[in-house]
Amino acid sequence: MDIIAMDIGNSRVSLAVFAQGELKQTEHFDIDALDALKDCLCKFRQLCGPQPLGAQTVPVVACSVNSDILADVERIVTSALDQRVLLVGREFPLDMKVALDNVEAVGSDRLVTAFAAYEVIQSAVLVADFGSATTMDCVSDSGIFLGGVIVPGLNLSARALGDYTSALPEVQPDLPRGAYGTNTVVAIQNGIYYAALGSLREMAERYAEELGQWPQVVATGGYCNLIARNCEFIDSVVPDLCLNGLYLAYRNYRESKQATE
Repeated sequence: MDIIAMDIGNSRVSLAVFAQGELKQTEHFDIDALDALKDCLCKFRQLCGPQPLGAQTVPVVACSVNSDILADVERIVTSALDQRVLLVGREFPLDMKVALDNVEAVGSDRLVTAFAAYEVIQSAVLVADFGSATTMDCVSDSGIFLGGVIVPGLNLSARALGDYTSALPEVQPDLPRGAYGTNTVVAIQNGIYYAALGSLREMAERYAEELGQWPQVVATGGYCNLIARNCEFIDSVVPDLCLNGLYLAYRNYRESKQATE
């Protein structure tokens, strides 16, 4: 199955093209620089080649936590490919059990990412997504999404210190070079890094206590590689896990629909 997957986030839009069931290429665009998105979509469509039964379109499946940018992206998809976006939860469901107070209020990216991790691991898993926000979600051994925690992401934490203090500068997150910050910039970098690392360790331990077993820990998102370089208990690092989840979710939906026809 060929599809183009899109994860529409708060700060960027991520795309992947899957052709003949394999991931071929990924691209990322800041939300204020979407001018190149149309050309990327056309290129991804060409990578898919001819479709079964002469179909002209390749499904464009997406999840979104940014309704304003979603509207812009949908217009671009229509202009580039003359088709609509298939949004998870709107055009097709996500086949995952959840134990939440209000499913509609949870970002679809969190659910799709957790779904992707469980589809592969098939056991209890903690999915840590280090993006604009850092989320740490837990899926039970039987595949139920139990919820999680949300904290400011590394870059957002750095921006907050720069914006809401009179003396502290805004810095770029970086890997600590030691335990002590010997100047203000390094002290901030170390602080936001170790805070993220400590939050992950704390949540892994708390989830393990609740589950009665240690969950596998999967890291994803823009800062996942930075975190994983200094974290021995992360089992897997998959930067674009949400895009994989979109592919798996749509594939399962198509297979179940065909089985009932």
